Amino acid sequence: MPPETWISRRRVLRLSAVALAGAGVALWPRKPPPVTWTGQAMGGPASLTLHGAAEETARRLVSRVVALVDAMEGLFSLYRPDSLLSRLNREGEVGDPPAAFTHLLGQALTVAAATGGAFDPTVQPLWELYRGGVPDAAGLQAALGTVGWQRVMVARDRVRLQPGTQLTLNGIAQGYITDRVTDLLLSHGVGHMLVDMGEPRGIGLRDDGQEWRLGIADPDAVDRVLSTVPVSGRAIATSAPRGTLIDAAGRIGHILDPVTGLPATAWRQVSVAAATATMADALSTAIAAAAPARAASLIGDSGASVVLGVVA
Repeated sequence: MPPETWISRRRVLRLSAVALAGAGVALWPRKPPPVTWTGQAMGGPASLTLHGAAEETARRLVSRVVALVDAMEGLFSLYRPDSLLSRLNREGEVGDPPAAFTHLLGQALTVAAATGGAFDPTVQPLWELYRGGVPDAAGLQAALGTVGWQRVMVARDRVRLQPGTQLTLNGIAQGYITDRVTDLLLSHGVGHMLVDMGEPRGIGLRDDGQEWRLGIADPDAVDRVLSTVPVSGRAIATSAPRGTLIDAAGRIGHILDPVTGLPATAWRQVSVAAATATMADALSTAIAAAAPARAASLIGDSGASVVLGVVA
C-alpha cells in the first residue's frame, strides 16, 4: 500500500474553492494580487490564499507558514519515523514535550471525554490491525483492550501511554495545523485569508468583497459539488468513512468506531462547521464514527453544526 494511503486515512473528499458568479465591490485595489501557495501537510494537499497583503510581505509569511507546517509534522506525523508522535508510540513515554504537542493532546482528550469516546486518539492499534484485513474476534478484542483515551497521561513535562496503547492524531491534527497557521498570519496583520492545511478555515473576505465559499464534493463523484457553504469566520471539516480504504483488498474504510472496534458504516459523508478547524476536524471524525442519531449529542454545546450529512 502506498505510504500516502497509510498516512492519509483521515483525508476524505476535498472541499474545493468555488468561484461565485457576479461582481463584488473591491475592498482594496487589485494590486498587489492575491498570493497563493499549495503544498503538503500531514500527507495530504494543503493550500493558502492571502488577500490584501503586500506581495513581498505575503511571500515572507508563506515561507514562515511552510516552516511551521514542517515543525508541526515533526510533532504529529505518523509517516515520519522521527516525529515525536512516532517516538511516543514506540517508547510509550516522552519527556519535556513541546507545548504544541501537549496542547493538541489535551484538546484531543477533551473531545474524547465530551463525545464519550466517539472520537478517540488511541484507535491506532485498531487501525494497524485492520490494515491486515478483517481480524478475527480474538484479535479484535485484544486490540480493543489497548484502546481508550483514559490510557493517556498528559502533563506539562511528560506524556505517557499505558502498555500497548498507541496514538494517532490524524483525526484532529490537520485542523490544528490550520488553526496554528491562521494564528500566525493574524499575528502579522493578515485579515483576509483562506487557510487549508487539511481542513479549511476562512478569515475576512475575498478581494471582491464576498465571503469565502467552499464546495462540498459528492462522495461518489468528487468532481460534482453537492453544496456550497460559506466559511468566512469559521472552519469546515468533512469525513467520509470510505473516503480512504486501508486494507490491501480495498474493503475497509479508514474511520473506525473506537467503542466497538468496527469500521464505521452509518455515514457516507458528514461535514461539520465550527469556530476552529481543530474542533471541526475532531467532531466530524466523531460523528462519522457514530450513528447519525447521535450527531446532536456529540456536538453538545460546542457551537458546531452539521452543514451537510449523507447517510449510507
